[in-house]
Amino acid sequence: MRNKALPAPTEVLIFDCQESESLPGKLVSNPGLSTDSVAKEVYSDTSLLVDFFRKCFGRNSIDDAGMGIVSSVHYSRSYVNAFWTGAQMVYGDGDGLIFKNMTSADDFIGHELQHGVTQHTAALIYEGEPGALNESMSDVFGSMFRQWKRSWDIGAADWIIGSELMGPTAIQMGWVCLRNLLDPSANSSLTKQPKHYKDYVQGGGPHDNSGIPNHAFYRACSAVGGYSWETVGLVWYAAIRSRHIKPNMKFKDFAALTCHEAKRIFPKNPSIATAVKEAWAAVGLR
Repeated sequence: MRNKALPAPTEVLIFDCQESESLPGKLVSNPGLSTDSVAKEVYSDTSLLVDFFRKCFGRNSIDDAGMGIVSSVHYSRSYVNAFWTGAQMVYGDGDGLIFKNMTSADDFIGHELQHGVTQHTAALIYEGEPGALNESMSDVFGSMFRQWKRSWDIGAADWIIGSELMGPTAIQMGWVCLRNLLDPSANSSLTKQPKHYKDYVQGGGPHDNSGIPNHAFYRACSAVGGYSWETVGLVWYAAIRSRHIKPNMKFKDFAALTCHEAKRIFPKNPSIATAVKEAWAAVGLR
């Protein structure tokens, strides 16, 4: 019997916008050996993300079909954001004050790539509760990637997003990260968020309320222990791939779906399903 052929390596391409807003920009040759530290950094972390999804979740690139991954760096001038266009990632250089280069944090690169994975799985619409779930998926998988890269278990993980992005002015103002999964309402986060459903911001944007499911994920991981990607992370991944997930899914329905998946994936370890259920209850979603 012939062995099933291994999938071809995912192509990781880096482009340089050279401070323009024209995408994708100029192709960077041999980005892994580039003298441009930003291009080299994005290439390295994106390549590691390919390994992370393959080794931890059996996923073959963003679309699970081996699609090439395109990232553009040096987008516009002093651009203080990064985004997924629906086809590629784009990174600005930051303003040097509130934000350093937007490629400085590996969990943030993971955050942006996960938007692509979410597009090709759950396809959560970007408004209301499904929009907040969309943002939460990116924080959750970005955080897991950071943990996996460093072999951090639950106790060693820092549970914050984008700490390396914070520039000198941000640090001076007491902001040490973009968001905090352990304590979404911490004053040290640039984006303070509610961590309980009773405090949900009505009419708020996706970033305003993503702390609620973020905190549920943290609490479930904390209760289970070990490595997040081996237990609770598998549950979250199964949920976004489930045939039961809907683009307009609300928090309560997603919580129920993760509880279902925890029981399905770990039938001999009911403590994981219990941890997931209790984590959602702790943020007001029973």
